[in-house]
Amino acid sequence: MASCPNFSELEQRTYIKFRTILEIPPKSIHDELATICGEDTLSYSTVRRWVSLFREGRTSVQDAPRPGAPKLATNNDKLSEVKEYVESFPHSSVEEVANYVGISTGSAHTILKADLELRKVQVRWVPHCLTFPQKAARLQMAKENLEIYEGSDPRRLLEIVTGDETWIQFKPPIRKQDGRVWLKKEEVPPAVCVSDFRAPKVLYCIFFDVLGPVAQIPVPKGQTLTGQFYADVVLPEVENIILSVVQRLELVVSKFCTIMLDRINLWL
Repeated sequence: MASCPNFSELEQRTYIKFRTILEIPPKSIHDELATICGEDTLSYSTVRRWVSLFREGRTSVQDAPRPGAPKLATNNDKLSEVKEYVESFPHSSVEEVANYVGISTGSAHTILKADLELRKVQVRWVPHCLTFPQKAARLQMAKENLEIYEGSDPRRLLEIVTGDETWIQFKPPIRKQDGRVWLKKEEVPPAVCVSDFRAPKVLYCIFFDVLGPVAQIPVPKGQTLTGQFYADVVLPEVENIILSVVQRLELVVSKFCTIMLDRINLWL
């Protein structure tokens, strides 16, 4: 009998099923298949396994369903939906992405990590979102201060006291996970301003030197920060605190102390 190379595996299983019903032993069935299919014959161990399954009551010649859902979530439509959602809501969690797109969290995680190659990183928290001119002005001020003290005794840096105003807000602390965004590997985490003008707050005048905070002066509610207020209230209190600290520690090498407030240097 001529062999037939196109005799499929499914067809061979069907042959095994009918020969098993006729109570033909596995060895004989394998020999018959080898005569028909030649090199494409199923192995003897496979024939014997299927004979055993059919004898136990199996009726289907199809493979049994395998565990795990079919990979339907990573098609182009789902990829596009996930990408658009993450671009609109970069702080979203895997669960939120999955619920929006209508897929499992495992599929959402696979799309985000493997297909879109995204990573969840912490944003950079900054006190204020400065404009480029503001950053340039601060850089120029820093250079000018370095020129003033260049070549001097390093202890003279202890004479510098910096002051500024800041709002101390009364609000729950921002959760770390709320500050995480989805980004590509080569992308830099964005900066997020932590200030919120709507939150209840108190205005403080804060001064500090190289050793840390020197003075924290609360501004009464409704008080406008004017030069007169600084001259009458803030600077005298700061001067007394600074001088008491300097005299106690005997750290500075001159009798002067420089208070730097915005772009104004006031010598005490």
